[in-house]
Amino acid sequence: MSTRADGVYPPIEHYAIIGDCRTAALVSRDGSIDWLCLPDFSAPSVFASVLDRERGGRFSIRPVEEFSVKRRYLGFSPVLETTFQTNSGTVRILDALPVIDGLDSLNPMREILRIAEGVAGEVELAIRLDPRPGYGRHRPMPKRRGRLGWCYSWFDELLLVQAEVELHCQDSALNGSVRIKAGERSCLSLAYVKGDPGIILPLGGAAAERVDRTVVWWRSWTDACSYGGPHREAVLRSAVTLKLLSFALSGAIIAAPTTSLPEAIGGERNWDYRYCWLRDAGLTMAALTELGFHDEARAFLSWLLHATRLTWPKLCVLYDVYGRTNLAEQCLDQLEGYRRSRPVRIGNGAYTQLQLDAYGQVVLAAHAFHAGGGRLESVEGRMLAGLGTVIAECWRESDHGIWEIADPRRHYTFRKSCVGWRSIAC
Repeated sequence: MSTRADGVYPPIEHYAIIGDCRTAALVSRDGSIDWLCLPDFSAPSVFASVLDRERGGRFSIRPVEEFSVKRRYLGFSPVLETTFQTNSGTVRILDALPVIDGLDSLNPMREILRIAEGVAGEVELAIRLDPRPGYGRHRPMPKRRGRLGWCYSWFDELLLVQAEVELHCQDSALNGSVRIKAGERSCLSLAYVKGDPGIILPLGGAAAERVDRTVVWWRSWTDACSYGGPHREAVLRSAVTLKLLSFALSGAIIAAPTTSLPEAIGGERNWDYRYCWLRDAGLTMAALTELGFHDEARAFLSWLLHATRLTWPKLCVLYDVYGRTNLAEQCLDQLEGYRRSRPVRIGNGAYTQLQLDAYGQVVLAAHAFHAGGGRLESVEGRMLAGLGTVIAECWRESDHGIWEIADPRRHYTFRKSCVGWRSIAC
């Protein structure tokens, strides 16, 4: 049974992830969205209670009474189903970031959709929406918009709240409750836009259809998988997670959707991983290529060509999803960190490091793409040849290595072998 108080941090492994290949949210076992950056992976957070239970902000839907929990994803998709069972009944919550596929309809930039459905008996749910944009720096007040719901605004950003239950404002948070009986359904939607007019989508059956279309989109994507070996379901689930971490608008593949989750509780090795490391992305691209997902490999190579145009033929260690490299580290004093593990960092100083193995990893990824039947354009061939020229001139130099130790450069065996045999083999 769950009796967790709001001030207690849940184990990191208890979080599930939902996403739309543009951003991602972490959902706890008790129905709280504790992490979400908008409009993209490396943008400031709107919910960050995973890093500060009091000041980070959250979006919670949970039973009022004690409950047990079961969770699963719908098919091979990142649409999450959380089933709460109480003494009075059973209810399930569907959480999704609907996929925007094509430009044939008017949609907000991002949408969080949460649908509560009664399964048995009757369950009272408590709802709390408490956005804290800018990593908890801001606490905007919601404004009631009549039949159009509620609106949070800060700078040129809007968060539009639509609900089929009555919400009331307390301080800067919206609170409400609803009793869900078997067969009943209640929807909540957060629509986000930046620098554009707000767009409000209908709830009810239309919201359920958006969830269904999202599941179908992911099913269509996984149908392209050519892997037929052992543990296929586990492989497909892993592929969905890797796809979720790819940025649809550029082709970049990020290392993780979070920042400052500690390597050890109370330690200081708390880094921001919401960026594209060429090494990690190259390995991810090779894995997706081997599974038959060639479009992702093509998108990554196109992004790489775009992202490195200002530094070519030299490579940076990491880039953001748009190819920017000025990722200076900052410490956020307003957040206490996961289980008080400080500092909380955004940005990553590794962008200034020299890691020569990245050249070999990029060439290896291109080789995997070509070996899987992909075709390299002449401009991509010239790009790879330029990388080979650079590494031939500097592979004997010392560097910071794969572990990104903030010490003077050294000579690392892993880096020498990675640069050498992988580049030569390709």
